[in-house]
Amino acid sequence: MSVLDVLLLYLACGAASFPLTIMLVRGAVSVAAPSRATPAFHRRLDIAMGWAITIWILGVFAFYVIALMIERQKPCEGQRTNQLTYECKKYLGATP
Repeated sequence: MSVLDVLLLYLACGAASFPLTIMLVRGAVSVAAPSRATPAFHRRLDIAMGWAITIWILGVFAFYVIALMIERQKPCEGQRTNQLTYECKKYLGATP
């Protein structure tokens, strides 16, 4: 297994673990001591989680673009994507 495969596996597992982490944090906060769970604390937590989700979503888009660029560098017969370049579509006979 190459380093790239390990990285892809790690990112794929992160896609499942991120929402679970958010649920666990919210659950822990909901049972926290009332003296620590002030409205200001909840506002800061919501802001932090909003930024974390935003960064995670942008990371997913960046990962997709990078993976697509790597895939498009392969020969036309070896590409495993439905986002083929025009040259590959022409080479494979998908366009007239």
